[in-house]
Amino acid sequence: MAPTVETLTAPTADPSHHEWLVRRQPHPDAPGLADLVDDVEQFRAHDVYRQPRVTSPSRRRDPARFADPDALWSDLLGRSTRRPGFRLVREGTTTDPGRITRRARIGNRDLTDLAAPNEVIDGYRGGATVVLQGLHLTDPALARFANNLALDLDQPVQINAYLSPSSARGLDIHFDYHDVFVVQLEGTKRWRVWAPTERTRDPIGGKHAIPRPTLDELGDPLLDLVLEAGDVLYLPRGHPHVAETTDRASSHLTVGVLAITWHRIVRQAIDAEVDAGRLRSSISLSALGPDGVGSAPALATEAPTVPDLTELPLDLRSLRVRRWIAREIWSRQASTRLRPRCPVEPAVADGPLVIAPGPVITLSRSAARSQLFVGDRTISMPDEAHPFLAALLLAEGPVRRTELPGLDEASSAVVTLRLLDEGVLVAHRPEPVR
Repeated sequence: MAPTVETLTAPTADPSHHEWLVRRQPHPDAPGLADLVDDVEQFRAHDVYRQPRVTSPSRRRDPARFADPDALWSDLLGRSTRRPGFRLVREGTTTDPGRITRRARIGNRDLTDLAAPNEVIDGYRGGATVVLQGLHLTDPALARFANNLALDLDQPVQINAYLSPSSARGLDIHFDYHDVFVVQLEGTKRWRVWAPTERTRDPIGGKHAIPRPTLDELGDPLLDLVLEAGDVLYLPRGHPHVAETTDRASSHLTVGVLAITWHRIVRQAIDAEVDAGRLRSSISLSALGPDGVGSAPALATEAPTVPDLTELPLDLRSLRVRRWIAREIWSRQASTRLRPRCPVEPAVADGPLVIAPGPVITLSRSAARSQLFVGDRTISMPDEAHPFLAALLLAEGPVRRTELPGLDEASSAVVTLRLLDEGVLVAHRPEPVR
C-alpha cells in the first residue's frame, strides 16, 4: 500500500487554495486490503457490502504476515489479560467469567477480571473456543494492520481472534452487525454462509435485538467450504453463518469493518445545515392534507449507492461532515504514530524528512486557523502556515523544509520542529545498500 493524497481541488492548484486535503501514509511492515482480496478494484466496485468472497487457493496468503497464534496464546496466558479482552465459547454458550478469571491486587486496588491461565487451558481442552477481543488496541502489529485497512477503506476496523480445539463449534448460527474478513492462521475450519433473511439484511449496529435465524428458515447455504491456513473469507453484514473445526485445531482472525451508515451521515449533515441557519423555514400549510409536506426523498437500499437527497438542501460533503467522519473512524483506532520520547534536536529540521506512517492526516481551515488532524488529536496552527502544510502533505518522497513554499526561514523552522515533536515528521533514513 503506497502513500496517497486526496484533495477537493486539482493537484496542480495553488496549495494555499486547498480547502480539504487527506494524506494516507500506511505502515510498510503491515498488511492492507491487497492482502485480503484477490482484486482490490473488483472488491471495491462489486463485492463490498454485497456478497461473500473467498480468496482463490492460488493466491493463498502467508498467515505469518497477519499474526502468530503462539504469540497470541503467550500474551493471553502470560500477560494477565483482563476481561473483556477474552472469553470462552462452547456450542453457542459463553463460559461463566467467574470460572476463567482470578483476583489480584495492585497497590490498594482489587482486580477481579484477570485471566486464570490454567482454567482457560482447561476450558480449551474441554472443547471451548478462546475468543480474544479488541486486539487492534492491544497488539502493536495488529494495530498497524487495522490502521492500514482503515486507511484503505475509510471505515473503522477492529480485530478479534478465535482459537479453537479440534472438532469444536463456538458460536451457533448467527449474523454480524458489521462486515468481517476471516483470516485463517492455522489448521482448518468449515464455514457455511447463507443469504441474508429479510430481517437480517440491514441490521442496525448497536441494537443486537434481531432474533437469530434457524436452519429451517435458511435453506441451502451460499457457501460451504473449509478454510485452510492463508485463506481469507469476506462476509458482508447480515449474512448468517456458522463455523466449526474439523479434526484439526484452528486459529483465525476476524477483521471487522464497522462501516459508518448513511443515516448517521445524514444526521450530521442536517445538524450542520441547522447550525448554519438553514432548514429553519416553516413547512407548508395544510401539512395534513392530501399533499402533505411533499414526498420524502427515496433512500437507496442496496449499498453503496448514494441516497437521493436532492430534494433537501443537504451538503453531505461539507467540511463539518468530513471532519466528523475522520474523527468517527480514528477515535476507534490505535495511535500508531507516536511522538518521540525525547525532544528532537533542532538540526534534524534541516535534513531530509518524511511523513511518519500511521492514522490518516487531514488538513483544513477553521476560524482563521489551519487544522491538522492526525488521528488522535488536532494540531492547530496559524493560517499562514497552510500553504507550507499543504505542500508538505502533497510531497511524494523525502523533502526538506527549505523546498516548501509559504513560510520564511524562521517560521518554517518553527513549524517543522513542531511537526517533528508531534511525531508527524521523522528524519529520512535511506535503506542500506546490500
